[in-house]
Amino acid sequence: MSGASTATPYQFRILQVDDVTEDYVKWFSDVDIVRYSDNQYRTFSLVGQKEYVKSCLDNPDMDLYGIFDNGRHIGNITLSGFNSPHNRAEITYVVGAKDYWGKGVAAWAISEIVKLAKQHYKLHRLYAGCAEPNTGSRKVLEKNGFQLEGKRINHLFYNGEWMNQLDFGLNLS
Repeated sequence: MSGASTATPYQFRILQVDDVTEDYVKWFSDVDIVRYSDNQYRTFSLVGQKEYVKSCLDNPDMDLYGIFDNGRHIGNITLSGFNSPHNRAEITYVVGAKDYWGKGVAAWAISEIVKLAKQHYKLHRLYAGCAEPNTGSRKVLEKNGFQLEGKRINHLFYNGEWMNQLDFGLNLS
């Protein structure tokens, strides 16, 4: 599915194994990119990431979308758990191309996934979580109508310190 918009040059579509490059793998060794992510505890390789993308393609309850700018892979957004009887799904996202930080990519991708969640997946609700110090993530969720629904105290251990997790939700119907 294309999420092309007239307001931006960005596109998104289901990520394919052939989209996995060394540049993509390098995102996950950058401390700034994984600062608020469990990915800081994982080891990444080209082969491993291709296997991960294939596993996502084979998973009937998860869709991994790549975010692209004129063919350049700049980020990912996932929708997972959408086959739940509760008619809800979790979103996670990363803008791995740091030269795109602060340019509205995550906000755009979330707005597109919200549209898909309503129109294609026919979901009732979306949810997402982020570390409390991750103000960028909080802002893009709020910009897209997500409401802060809770705080899990000392729930995440990132960069050698305990952090609260903020839980956000968005009703779609």
